[in-house]
Amino acid sequence: MTLVITTCTSRKRKPIHGTLHASALPRAPIAKLASDWVLRLASVAEVFPASEIYGGRSFQEATLAASLLDARLMVVSAGLGLISADAQVPPYACTVLVDAPDSIAPRVVGSYSMAGWWQALGAVSPYVQSLHQVTAENDGLICAALSDAYIEMISDELCALPEAVLARLRLFTRAPFERIAPALRPFTMPYDDRLDGPDSPVRGTRGDFAARALHHFAKFVVSEADGRSATDHGAAVSAALADWRMAARFDRRRLDDASLLDLIRAHWDAECGSTARLLRRFRDDLGVACEQGRFAELARRVRGERT
Repeated sequence: MTLVITTCTSRKRKPIHGTLHASALPRAPIAKLASDWVLRLASVAEVFPASEIYGGRSFQEATLAASLLDARLMVVSAGLGLISADAQVPPYACTVLVDAPDSIAPRVVGSYSMAGWWQALGAVSPYVQSLHQVTAENDGLICAALSDAYIEMISDELCALPEAVLARLRLFTRAPFERIAPALRPFTMPYDDRLDGPDSPVRGTRGDFAARALHHFAKFVVSEADGRSATDHGAAVSAALADWRMAARFDRRRLDDASLLDLIRAHWDAECGSTARLLRRFRDDLGVACEQGRFAELARRVRGERT
């Protein structure tokens, strides 16, 4: 069976209990912080399948790819560990991104690293599954769509996989090649900005790049009982993209939060409150620059105003 691994998302489709915001944790050394966080997770009775909690296009694309590949879907969660998409878990707000509202980083007393948090969480979370065990239970491809930060978070665990298992890895990311561990580079599929160009069937935002690349791979590159190597799959991806044009580049205006909020409110109904569609309109039609995480937070504020 093929294994699809994707990242958790900040957007949740279920209400989050007030105690399950990382920003509500008292500061503590990283191991103590992980224990305190897990106690809070255990104190919330209402749980749902993980697949019903995560929202946003990135998760939708990964779910679609898993369906196309008839694969088991796993989620790399900064708040829970590596979990199955059908695991019963509580909604939560926790990330390793340093500048996010519910980042775990400012709650840590002492040294902090994404890999350090992952190790501390894995030692105590009742939800976490071992990557080594999960990959050993599947003999097909391991298709991982991961952001730059999440590769950094689990890189040590990926690199520790047995050589025969690692050979089955196909990594999809927009992370700069030099920031990927050398052991993982041979298994990184060569998708680039042509994925967002006019010839791509899966255009989108940078935040969902990895999952869209995986979707394209699942639909147009990999075949049933595909025994090709990572090198051969990489060559097939390069051939598929060979005639695609790069996305057009624009010099976009930078606005303060107040101006961005006004624009979001003005275009909210036209885009049906879709954060992805709003961001696309801002970048492509209005010529406005805004980092995706910042835009998502501002959009959440507008959504809260309207509800």
